Amino acid sequence: MKLSLLACLVPLVVASAKPGAEIQQRRGANTTTLACNALKQAFSSQVFVLGDANYTTQNEAYWTPTDYLTPECVFTPNATLEVSTAIRIIAGLGATFAVRGGGHMPIPGYANTNGGILIGLTNLNEITLSSDESYVSVGPGQRWEDVYSYLEPYGLVALGGRVGIVGVPGLLLGGGISFYSNQYGFAADNVVAYEVVLAGGQIVTATATQHSDLYWALKGGGNSFGIVTRFDLSTYVSPTVCAGIIEIPSTEKDAFLNAVASFGEYGSADAKAAVIPSIFMLGSLNITVYTSALFYDGTECAQPALANFTVLPAIENSYGNTTTLATYVKGTDALIGDGTRQVFRVVASYANAEALQIVHDTFVEMVTADIWNVTGLQASVAFQPVTKNFIQQGINKGGNPQGVDISEAPYFWMVENFSWTDPADDNRINAFAQQVTDVIEQKLTAAGQVAEYRYMNDAGLGQKIFQGYGDGNVVKLQSIRAKYDPFNVYTDLMPGGWKVANA
Repeated sequence: MKLSLLACLVPLVVASAKPGAEIQQRRGANTTTLACNALKQAFSSQVFVLGDANYTTQNEAYWTPTDYLTPECVFTPNATLEVSTAIRIIAGLGATFAVRGGGHMPIPGYANTNGGILIGLTNLNEITLSSDESYVSVGPGQRWEDVYSYLEPYGLVALGGRVGIVGVPGLLLGGGISFYSNQYGFAADNVVAYEVVLAGGQIVTATATQHSDLYWALKGGGNSFGIVTRFDLSTYVSPTVCAGIIEIPSTEKDAFLNAVASFGEYGSADAKAAVIPSIFMLGSLNITVYTSALFYDGTECAQPALANFTVLPAIENSYGNTTTLATYVKGTDALIGDGTRQVFRVVASYANAEALQIVHDTFVEMVTADIWNVTGLQASVAFQPVTKNFIQQGINKGGNPQGVDISEAPYFWMVENFSWTDPADDNRINAFAQQVTDVIEQKLTAAGQVAEYRYMNDAGLGQKIFQGYGDGNVVKLQSIRAKYDPFNVYTDLMPGGWKVANA
């Protein structure tokens, strides 16, 4: 690193009130080019521009091509201090930027940028188990399948994604649903420390006792507060589990929906059990099937909590034998359509048969009527049961920004997912995704079944997230953001994602 150059180029953005005005004045004067040039001089082998092989690799390190954009340059830091230096350069010059962890959020511009600077965290890939094995330190360049594989020889797990290719930072900053959430809450409820680069380049560690307000905000408050460069995650003993996927024919629709409704209402009876039931529609094959991931944290797979699913006649069934979490999630990679175009939308309801039927019938009817002929179409709704146990665990661990109302639990937090192959269908699918969500929510509202909280990690463009957080939590988040980023670096210069300032 050329320190003399950095001394000239890097103002301390938070040193006084003046830098805030300076940022605004510099924007528009080709600040991104200036920042890219400064980064190139400071980190010559880690900055890439269009035409470089590593530029393409980093720009396509996403789950879906809907995220392939054209940043002016890409910076790949190797250490937290390099992230700090980069933020001082970028913020000091007022350049726009984006940050990518695992690259699984399929909203264009939320983890990439057209014309700005992309900070790709691929090389921040630490995984280290503490000496007492009570927590594991994980860098934001990791994906969950690698975290689970690292912990497997120790017979341990950490709470994280239920699909292996999901990245670590995005899931945790949005809260994070895990197979173990009925026992331990959101994945973010099980973070014991965050290492964070603030807007002025300062590096702090946020815990329940140190920068405790920032620690609380990061447990579901998104990316408005800083760049997290290390997560310390509580570990739990879980050497072997029961996990697999069952596929049910459409002729068993009623029995399947009854099983989903029953688990939704009574899932708290056994906190070790988890399911991800889904409607799965394939337009090209003109078929609809029902699937569910089934999970049990234990070695006895025949469990009453899952019996309503396991008794159903199945087309395919991989549940029934013990495995490890690492082995299971690696097997899911082939089921998640890498390389197809993607969009999510989230819907929330109370967990009962009436809400389930409304969502099922509306979704199936509208998909069949309106977009069934889209090339390569796959359309699904996953019903994620959220129990009182799940919510209580977050309360027990000091609370979180989501502040989900436990008195109204249980819930279904549902994710609609659409995938397709032709970019020419982008506008059609995006418009439909918004339309079907609006219709479903209108029907749920009329039936008194709509729930307020929307899970950030499954949400789509334009959906309101923070407005459904617990009473007073939006104002609290906004106050914490203003304290740690008074000049809106992570709001205005890094516009991707849901911002608490705009809630």
